[in-house]
Amino acid sequence: MATKKSTTTKKSTTKKSPAKSSVKKSSTKKPRVKKTTILQEENHYGRTMLAALLIIVICIGGYVWVQHKNASNDNNYQPTKDEAKFIDEYESLNGKKDANGNEYISVKVLKDNNIVYSTSSEIVNMLDSGSGIIYFGYAEDQASRIALPILLNAMDSSNLDKIYYLNIREKGEDSDIRDLFVLNKKNKAKQSKEGTKDYYSIRLALANSLHDYVLYTSEGKAVNTGEKRLNTPTVVAVVNGDIVGFHEGIYKEYKENVDTSKSLSKSQEKELLNKYLEVISTYLNTDCNDDKEGDC
Repeated sequence: MATKKSTTTKKSTTKKSPAKSSVKKSSTKKPRVKKTTILQEENHYGRTMLAALLIIVICIGGYVWVQHKNASNDNNYQPTKDEAKFIDEYESLNGKKDANGNEYISVKVLKDNNIVYSTSSEIVNMLDSGSGIIYFGYAEDQASRIALPILLNAMDSSNLDKIYYLNIREKGEDSDIRDLFVLNKKNKAKQSKEGTKDYYSIRLALANSLHDYVLYTSEGKAVNTGEKRLNTPTVVAVVNGDIVGFHEGIYKEYKENVDTSKSLSKSQEKELLNKYLEVISTYLNTDCNDDKEGDC
């Protein structure tokens, strides 16, 4: 009997020991759970950072690829006959001087400039019943050279696919389509040259937008000739014969007797760009609204 009790006691003792061991094991598992949670959070944070880094790399890579593609397209682009002629007309004067010894303002013309050369009679018909953006200017005109890159920038920033160009002085000063007034000895305006028939038709079509033809004496006094004048550069938007947009000169507002020896400031360039964008936008919106075929 005594021996059995002793055996029973030992057995109960050995049964309790696993319970103690299980308690110890359960207490040691809690820290492991915390470590696992921390590791999971660190892994999630690391994956998030890696994803963000990949997105940034992809965006930068995409931007670089687009810029490279655009540059490649520009280098590979073959200008039309009119576009190539226009580039040569303006860029050929870079580094040269005019008759008064003033150096021409250097310009860089876009290859894809969308320029379409037009005759004065074609412009007369367009102003009568056609539609388009018309640019009046000539390469020897310093104001035209100042405005041109900004006009092409406005064109490139919009969906405009054509600019109809009338070179009003295609073969030198004597070929100018406009009439010419000079001051006599008494500082009275006198016509010294008549304009072409097409010029007078253009002037009539734009009469409500053109400014007065003004001359200046040596003392700087203004003398009005009593006529309107198509100054350069001038950009006109016409839809079905209606003038819907117009801007003359190189400033936000038209100015007489402009000093073209100085380049525009950044703020002035922005103002002129906005003016051209306004003219183009008005044309595109009006032309689309009047488009019966639904091409817009």
